[in-house]
Amino acid sequence: MNQCIDCQQDLRGSVLTAAWEDGNNESAYVTCRHCGAENIRSGFGGDD
Repeated sequence: MNQCIDCQQDLRGSVLTAAWEDGNNESAYVTCRHCGAENIRSGFGGDD
């Protein structure tokens, strides 16, 4: 999944936040650089 779940734009260049990086996120996510939607990444960044 390389497209945003909200705006369907390419996620390349967007910011990845690893699991627990911001203190309360159980799963890693990519914040879309186009619309700001958080795209969950299960099994990535220590959330398994």
